[in-house]
Amino acid sequence: MVTALDGLVVYESNAPAAVIRNLPFVTNTFYVLKAFTGDKAQSVESIARDVLRDRVLDCSLPFPVKPGHSFRVVVSRASELVAIKNDLMAQMEQWIRSRTGLVLNRSKPDIQFWVLQRTEGHGFFSVRITRHKSYDKILRKGELRPELANILCRLSEPSIDELFLDPFCGSGSIPIQRAKYFPQGLVIASDNDKGIVNSLRDRVKELRLQKRIVVRYDDALHLNRYNDASIHKIVTDPPWGHFVELKMPLEVFYRQMMSEFVRVLRENGRLVLLTAQTSLTDEILEGCGKLKLSRKHNILLSGKKASVYVLVRG
Repeated sequence: MVTALDGLVVYESNAPAAVIRNLPFVTNTFYVLKAFTGDKAQSVESIARDVLRDRVLDCSLPFPVKPGHSFRVVVSRASELVAIKNDLMAQMEQWIRSRTGLVLNRSKPDIQFWVLQRTEGHGFFSVRITRHKSYDKILRKGELRPELANILCRLSEPSIDELFLDPFCGSGSIPIQRAKYFPQGLVIASDNDKGIVNSLRDRVKELRLQKRIVVRYDDALHLNRYNDASIHKIVTDPPWGHFVELKMPLEVFYRQMMSEFVRVLRENGRLVLLTAQTSLTDEILEGCGKLKLSRKHNILLSGKKASVYVLVRG
């Protein structure tokens, strides 16, 4: 059974927590102890009180717990962290202690229990399986989060022995995800910034992906080294016109870019494009009879509206 909400998917799986924890395409994963709908999910307080009233609720965890492991309770309403009354929180904490033997630690716990209420009329009492990653310390400037890069690769429907190209590779998040998690095939990462290219080459060596990824200095508007209809998949995040100064008007840039993509893509080849320039992209696609829109996903990225286009070369 699957329930898809905005930014949240509820699903069933028999896989162990260790496997779920390492899924490369999700940011946060929770093990649901109890789900609520309708009147029972009206508020975080009603969810917390219902949990306390349920004397037979199993509070066992999907992973081993060592003696002395600590916990805290986190409360979320409409994707924002909130507080509940002190006496109700104290009851929740005592209830969890009595059922798990865990030690309370409100600052840096080993385990987090979440009371989560959604605006769609769903609520959950769950335990967090994944740990939050400090991406501000891990990712390079402008680098896509690996979960999003992984999803973009999945939307291209990867297959064995295909020729894959990211012509705006930047720090290499998309090519690295394609090489690490999907079938064999040549992954080409190119950019017109020599410093970025040299840095990515070093990173590819560190990850021991030299046999999977070829890093090239190239101009995405002039992919002259590639013959017509020679590339199976293009997955890329081109400039949005916000941070990188272009040498030409943005509309001219995008039209030249799309024209070159159409030229090098094979028949039935796929283009997955992430951009905030949705109006401009829609306009270009209306006049391009060789690219068929398979699907379009509107997302928020770093607080900005963007879209993921999945296009098929006709």
